[in-house]
Amino acid sequence: MFSDIYIGAAVTTDAQVTLDGVVQEESLLCGAECSSTKSPVGGLRVGWFSGRFPWLGVSGDFSVFIQSWGIQSPYEVSVIPISALAMFRAPLVRSPEHPNGRAQPYLAIGPSLIISMAKLAEGLAATGTARVETDTTADAGLDARIGIRLVASSWISVVLEYRATYFKPTWKLSGRSVDTSVWTNHFIIGLGIHY
Repeated sequence: MFSDIYIGAAVTTDAQVTLDGVVQEESLLCGAECSSTKSPVGGLRVGWFSGRFPWLGVSGDFSVFIQSWGIQSPYEVSVIPISALAMFRAPLVRSPEHPNGRAQPYLAIGPSLIISMAKLAEGLAATGTARVETDTTADAGLDARIGIRLVASSWISVVLEYRATYFKPTWKLSGRSVDTSVWTNHFIIGLGIHY
């Protein structure tokens, strides 16, 4: 078994947004910050590779990132993906002490339950018209990763990973239906513990 704790950057690309079924400008969510929106991401993964088929494994993953699109956008989205992943690895730099390799490139893919909370801030505090509305949804999504595990000892490793998550939420804000798709690229470094 193994556990990974990781941090990194989440970069969400802009997407088409509809309000009550009407297509909006692409910059609705991200204001003037389109194509450069970044946020921190952190998470925990617990998994296991088969003894009989050491190239095949499974894992569960929990992570959090908050996508804020800058001062020209009234929207902020907090995202919690909970994923079940099939994992495939290749052993490189094998030795008697490390039969599965000291370097282990891997691929992981699986479904994700993605809980997202959208926050819409409108009005001005100075004029007394400020208000914040939120809505939370749980949607099916996709989680895919490619990375490499560098084994430092029998119980510790370093993980370098690219991850992509995708889901299509619908939020109800200010009495309107907000539909979009969220494609996020994650660039991750982590610490693995083997037991």
